[in-house]
Amino acid sequence: MKFIKALVFHRRNFPKVNEFNYVSNYISICLPLKDKKTNFFSLNKFNILSIYEKEYAYEHENLLEWCKEIVRERYKKNIDSLELITMPKILGYAFNPVSFIFCYFQKKLVCTILKVNNTFSENHYYINYIKNNEEKHEQNYNIEKLFHVSPFLPREGYYKVKYKNNDDCIQFYIDYYDNNDNNILQTSISGKKVNVDKNIILLKNIFITGFLVARVIYLIHFQAIKLYFKKAKFYKKPKQNEDRLT
Repeated sequence: MKFIKALVFHRRNFPKVNEFNYVSNYISICLPLKDKKTNFFSLNKFNILSIYEKEYAYEHENLLEWCKEIVRERYKKNIDSLELITMPKILGYAFNPVSFIFCYFQKKLVCTILKVNNTFSENHYYINYIKNNEEKHEQNYNIEKLFHVSPFLPREGYYKVKYKNNDDCIQFYIDYYDNNDNNILQTSISGKKVNVDKNIILLKNIFITGFLVARVIYLIHFQAIKLYFKKAKFYKKPKQNEDRLT
């Protein structure tokens, strides 16, 4: 397991400019799990810090097996490991606007899955198959926006996704464009990965993580209030699409 002290950046370009950034603690965990066990982190059970696989696997209990099934059915390919990058639960609570799943076969990237959540307890999975690319840890692609995230953005449009993910760092860029190709929203997450090989290192980061999780929720609502007073257009939440895997 690795900790990632990430800088998260948001900039709304149109019709009302609004920009902010904040620090957030992510973790990187590889499955099958090979990391040394710690006293303060648990997989699939309650602890000070925890991750539950079913929350990333469409309610399936085993994330790796679910990803294997998805990749095999959709792309006729096999995977044997994955890396999950997400914000962990602290004392059973967390809110993850987006989590990243990287699926590998013999250490080569096969596909990526972005799990996006909104504040209405809804989620959507965007799956991207990697092909004809030698630089496997870097990708650049577009995906149609099919999930309502913000009341100040319509569901229509598309994302431009660009990322770099290796053993040492992450750099993720997800920008939203409307159907007229206007860049409405720019977002990024970047940070260095730090090995957690001692309980004392994990304990040190627990208190920071708790503060940052609470701060994410505060900032989401605070920025919404700012956009409201800037008279940004409000979009009523549509009914979620039945297909949550695209």
